[in-house]
Amino acid sequence: MKRAIFIGAIVVLSAVVTAINFNSSEESAVNFENAIKITPNLVKMRQPMTANSGGNVLITADSIDDDHLPAITRDPSGNIVVTWTTEYSLLDGDIGFAYSQDGGSTWTGYMLLLDGKEEYSDCAAVYGNKYEGGGEFTGIWGVYLDPLNEQLGFYRMSDITNTETWEFYYWVSTYENPTYACISDDTWYNEFNYDITGPTNMEIHDEDYGGGIPGCPSHWYVDGAVEQGGVQYFDAQSELLTAPASDPDMVCIHDSNPAQTEDDFVYLTWQYSGPDGNKIVLKKIVPNIEPDIEYTPYQQYIGEGTNPNIGASGDNVVVVYMSGGNVVAAYSSDRGETWATSTIGPGKYPAVYMSGSNAYCAYINNGNLYLVESNDGGATWGSPQQINDVDGSVVEEENAVDIHPAGIVWTDNRNGNYDIYFASGAAAPVLNVASISGGFGVSAVIENIGTGDASDVQWSIDITGGIVLKGHAEGTIASLPAGSSTTVSSGLVLGIGPVTVTVTADGASKTASGFMLGPLVLGVS
Repeated sequence: MKRAIFIGAIVVLSAVVTAINFNSSEESAVNFENAIKITPNLVKMRQPMTANSGGNVLITADSIDDDHLPAITRDPSGNIVVTWTTEYSLLDGDIGFAYSQDGGSTWTGYMLLLDGKEEYSDCAAVYGNKYEGGGEFTGIWGVYLDPLNEQLGFYRMSDITNTETWEFYYWVSTYENPTYACISDDTWYNEFNYDITGPTNMEIHDEDYGGGIPGCPSHWYVDGAVEQGGVQYFDAQSELLTAPASDPDMVCIHDSNPAQTEDDFVYLTWQYSGPDGNKIVLKKIVPNIEPDIEYTPYQQYIGEGTNPNIGASGDNVVVVYMSGGNVVAAYSSDRGETWATSTIGPGKYPAVYMSGSNAYCAYINNGNLYLVESNDGGATWGSPQQINDVDGSVVEEENAVDIHPAGIVWTDNRNGNYDIYFASGAAAPVLNVASISGGFGVSAVIENIGTGDASDVQWSIDITGGIVLKGHAEGTIASLPAGSSTTVSSGLVLGIGPVTVTVTADGASKTASGFMLGPLVLGVS
């Protein structure tokens, strides 16, 4: 088992910096320390970004260069967030960000200008206030890499609408030939070997361990408080051949308990290009059992093909990938214990997300972007719907498409260069904790502000701080139609002193403060 660990305070610089390698390492897993905090050079995009008559929105309206690798999420406040890579040349590139506060109709965008070739920016909504350890950070957490300077970086944004809250970092040690980075919503886990708690992410680079591992997959745990640093585990191939690896993706699963249990885990997938062809790797990391990507007991090949993308919800998980000219889905309803496959149809470079047993897959075929839905966990699929409103305009390249309940983003060439476009996806639920109130116990209003009905919504109420004898409640909302709301209650609670109340509903979260006096929760705000 090999590990890389960062321990120590974050170093803060007052200007943009390039690569710094404070330590060299004879072994691939030691002598890393600290991260550099960068003061960002942000340039606001001036061109208006609004929807055309067909509903497609040009995100990168200001860009005359080629834009690639779009990624999309929705932050805890409901804003849609998109990031991408702008390539100026083979040796120069930057990453961009845009957000929408009105469901995708209008956008505000920025470019982050740094020395080097920053690329593969991916972003996720994280909820540190829902879990024990790692600080209370809630907002956007993202990753990126710079292959020119052999650097790996991360960023966090507590308020996407306020650039003063945007923080950018990179690790001081260098990494040979970094090629991919990814992260997923609701990523927050404890790694018990070094007691690091916070977001996790994947990246791929060349490791020098054991004579060298080209394209070695790595899984990171980073301190959510940005105080201790982070831990990197890489796959040294002792259990399953997985390198050279490419095109990774991941998805996170949690229960409603703020304390980590064996019901908190993360799925990782990527393409392994071996002597017998291309295989789809699936690893499930249950940090309470084994946090190491190499030694997890849950690892296997689930198909033959390329370019996997993964979605999961509850016990359901779907991996879509390319095989024999088709988009294929490997699906499981028992947390990846058993798998079956279905064929979606001809296409390339798919992306997928899940909500309950519904799976939504976007893919490219003959220069067009299609969306198709499964209502049975991936076993069967409906008729595809074309998303781009200019025929043949979608660029057929790796990671040209990303999909999320917030919408779909893709790389498009209708304007003569490569641009990033956005469109609303299929009707999907979007949950929000509208309000929290006190009295005898705690009650909260949970609303569905999306365009699709929600089912089997897991909710929880947790009261922490003070002296709390009874402060947890959870349940399931069987159905919550689009545009509707419902009230959930904690029932009897007991405690005394100042407290924090946290209410969650699937991915949505809201906190409030108050004062417990026996069964009463007073002054909730």
